[in-house]
Amino acid sequence: MTVDVDRFTRILAERLAAIVPEGFHVEAGDGMLWYSVDGHAGQAGSHMRDNFGVYGETDEENLVGLAVQALDELQDYVAEVTHDPWPATTAQPRPHGEIRDGALYAWYGDAGAVVLGCAPIPLADVEA
Repeated sequence: MTVDVDRFTRILAERLAAIVPEGFHVEAGDGMLWYSVDGHAGQAGSHMRDNFGVYGETDEENLVGLAVQALDELQDYVAEVTHDPWPATTAQPRPHGEIRDGALYAWYGDAGAVVLGCAPIPLADVEA
């Protein structure tokens, strides 16, 4: 499998944009995910293109690593802006990801107790 990291970044941006609180935005651009919120001057980003290859030996390991990195950095951004432990109410659940049945799954919380998850990303959709 050969991954088109920019395509993956665009799809992941769509998945994350669908789960963030109202007023928050996730966009893809220049090999990065960008996080912003209405009425707040600051934004944050996750380096996707530059970090592909640092999470393992296979493309699949790197996709999981990038997804977990993005979830973690997005969570930090939302929690910093809102002063709440998003997406939970008392403590921040850990981000996780895995590949199963030909798709990438990414979520917050334990596998048996998902707090919030993204729609799966079929691996065929991110192939170069």
